[in-house]
Amino acid sequence: MKIAVFGGLGTLASEFVVQAMVAGHFVSWFIHTDDKLTDMSLEEPAYRDTIRIVRGSSDILSKYQETVSGCDAVLVAFDLRYTQPSSWVHQQRLIQTAMRRESVQRILVITTHGAGDSQRRLDWSTWAKLNVDQVRYMLLGQADMCWSIVAQYTAQEDVVTSSETLETRNCSSGVDSDDRLPQQDWALQWTILRPGSLTEGPATGTYLASHDHVFGGHISYADVSDCAIKALEEDMDIGECFSVAYSARVA
Repeated sequence: MKIAVFGGLGTLASEFVVQAMVAGHFVSWFIHTDDKLTDMSLEEPAYRDTIRIVRGSSDILSKYQETVSGCDAVLVAFDLRYTQPSSWVHQQRLIQTAMRRESVQRILVITTHGAGDSQRRLDWSTWAKLNVDQVRYMLLGQADMCWSIVAQYTAQEDVVTSSETLETRNCSSGVDSDDRLPQQDWALQWTILRPGSLTEGPATGTYLASHDHVFGGHISYADVSDCAIKALEEDMDIGECFSVAYSARVA
């Protein structure tokens, strides 16, 4: 399978790239222009049949299209330590616009436990861990600096579930329309994974992926990546959201 990966050098995206290559999949990986890879040899000709590194600015649609071109599926795993959460929604629209133009329909998006309709099961301690800086702003009375990571992931999910593109959004972004694939003939085939608190550690394969909302729980980056690869390989339920964690406590 040929998989386009968006999430740059974020921990989860990087782990997914490694596991996907080990599993024998071709990876097309979008990273920032000035990013420094741990293994620079990945950009050498010897790896051209295994991985394609696409460098560029996160607001240039043509780079998204280059990344998606020829791929069977797309993996999106934004990391707040690598990308600004306030940009996730726009980047998601760019990804889906590129997918439409390149006739790619399958996408798996990794957000977080607490996003979307799982928010009703998000306990205070987990919210605080996700939003530690925002808690500080709240305590300091700097309301204008306060935004929620969970809210950003929820907004990103809304773009995914509505199959929104720049064309359907009618964004004034200077992006020309492209009629190579009529909108009515393109439908996003999405699956969303919502992991619990992310931790370091090896892949164990002992996690729970459930339609129900896992209350609390944690999971390693390695196991989330393992779950994502299996979800794409086995065509995990399209149009569904899954909570993923080691915890067996399911609401």
